[in-house]
Amino acid sequence: MNLDQLLAEAVLDELDKSAGAASGVDYALHPARWATERAGITPWSKQVEIMESVRDNPRTAVQSCHSTGKTYISASVVSWWIDSHPPGDAFVLTTAPTGDQVKALLWREINRLHGNAGLPGRMNMSQWYLPTENGGEELVAFGRKPSEYSEAAFQGFHAKYILVVKDEASGVPTPLWTAAESVASNRHSRILVIGSPDVPEGDFYDACQPDSVYNVIKIGYHDTPAFTGEQVPEEVLDVLISPEWVESRRQAWGEESALFQAKVLGQFPTGDHDPWRIIPETAAARCRWVEPEDGDHVAGLDVGAGGDRTVLVERRGNAVDRKFSFQSDDPMQSVDDLVDVIREWGVTAVNVDTTGVGWGIGGALRRALRSDRIDVNAIHFAQKSRKKECLNKRAELWWHGRELTRSGGWSLANLSDDDIAELTSPRYEIHKASRKIKVEDKGEVVKRVRRSPDVADAVLLAFHQGLPLGPSSDGRSAFGGANMLHGGGSGAGSTLMPALGSMGGSRGGMPSLGR
Repeated sequence: MNLDQLLAEAVLDELDKSAGAASGVDYALHPARWATERAGITPWSKQVEIMESVRDNPRTAVQSCHSTGKTYISASVVSWWIDSHPPGDAFVLTTAPTGDQVKALLWREINRLHGNAGLPGRMNMSQWYLPTENGGEELVAFGRKPSEYSEAAFQGFHAKYILVVKDEASGVPTPLWTAAESVASNRHSRILVIGSPDVPEGDFYDACQPDSVYNVIKIGYHDTPAFTGEQVPEEVLDVLISPEWVESRRQAWGEESALFQAKVLGQFPTGDHDPWRIIPETAAARCRWVEPEDGDHVAGLDVGAGGDRTVLVERRGNAVDRKFSFQSDDPMQSVDDLVDVIREWGVTAVNVDTTGVGWGIGGALRRALRSDRIDVNAIHFAQKSRKKECLNKRAELWWHGRELTRSGGWSLANLSDDDIAELTSPRYEIHKASRKIKVEDKGEVVKRVRRSPDVADAVLLAFHQGLPLGPSSDGRSAFGGANMLHGGGSGAGSTLMPALGSMGGSRGGMPSLGR
C-alpha cells in the first residue's frame, strides 16, 4: 500500500468518525446533539425546531423577523447534512437572491463552521469537497446565485440524500422553486426555505401559508430568548434581537409599517396602507434582491443645513454602493473631507442638491475637483422639471426612483432597513392648479415621520439621468374618473383619492405602482 492510499484511508477513517461512528450516535437522527457535540455550538429552541423539521419533513419554510440567526442555522443545517450522512451519499445545493448574499452571508457561515468544528474536506467561498477512496475529491455542496442556475442544471444532480436551501427565499425566482422540486424528488430529500417575510406574494409567501405542503415555522421577536426568558449562553443572547432594538424600531418605523411587520413581528405585511406613498415599501424590498450590474460611477450629495446630515452616496451601474455622512452646523467646513472621499471612490461625476447651502458646497467642490476631471453637476430641487407631468425637479427625481422600483431597475441591496424607511416615507399629490405631480417637501416629511430623508435624496441624486427607462408612467393617469375627495396629500393643492382599480395589477414581476 503506497503513501497516497494510506493517507486516503486515514481521511476516510476520519469521515466515519465525523458521521458519529466513534461515539455510537447517529447524528443524522440527532441534529441538536450534532450541533453541541460535533460542531460545538448552542442552538436556541427555534433553531433546534428548524433542524428537527428538516430531519422529519420533506419541506420546511421559516418566516422570521430580524436577528434570529436565520443564516447561521441554515449554515448549520448544511454542515450537519453533509457531516452526518455517509460520504458520497449526500449533496447540498444552496441559493440566495444575489451573489453577495450567497458568498458573504450563507457560505461565510458554512466556512466558519467547517473550520471551527474541524469538519472534513476542503472548502472555498461557495463549494465543499470531500476526499474519495482513490485519493481524489468529490463536490458535495455548492452555492450559486439565481442567474448562475438553470432548471436543466438543477436537474443534473443526483444523490440519496439531497438538500436544497433557499436563503432569503422571498427573492428567489420561480423557476428555481420549480427546479428544486425536481431535484429533491426522492423520499430522503429535503428542501429548506428561509427568510424575512418582506413581500406578501410569490413562492415564499405561498409556502408559508397554512395549506401549503411545507411545515411552517414562524419566528417573531416575542418568540426569542430576550422575550421568552429561555436560558441561553450570553454570547448567543448578544447576537439575537433585543428589547431596545424592538422599541427603537417601533418609534422609528411605526407599528403599521411593512418594515416593522416583517423585520420585528416576523409577519408578511398586510399591504401598503397609504396609496399616496411614492415608493411602496414592499416594492422597495424586492429591489434589495436585484443583482448589481456595473456601469456609470456617480455620486449623489444631499447637503444638510442647520445640523441636518450631509450625505454622499455612491452608485455603480444599477447599484447603490457606499455611503458617507456627517452632521455639522456649517457643512462648508467639511468640504475637504468630501473631496477626499470623492477622490477615494474614483467617481466620474457628483450630482449636488444646490438648494440653500448646497449652492456654496457645489461651487467649492467644482473648484477643488476640476483638476481631477470629476464633473460636479448642480441640481436645484425647486427648479422646473424637464418632465411635463412633474411640478419640479424634486418630483422628477422621486418619480424616477418610483419607476426604477416598479421595473426592478436598481439594486438597493446595500441600503439598511432605516435607509429603506427613508426611501419609502415621502408622499405625493396631484397639485390642484397645475395638475402636476408634487412630492412633499423634506420639512413636511420630517414633521410627519420625525426623520429626514437625507440618504434617500442622495440616492436619487446619484441616479439622476443615470439609468434609462421605458415610457414613464404618468402619476396623474391613476386618477382618471376618480371621485373628487381630499386625500392625505400635503401642501396647498387639493388631492384626488386614486381609483382602486387603477392601483392594482403587476408588471414584470413587480407590484404595479399606479401606472
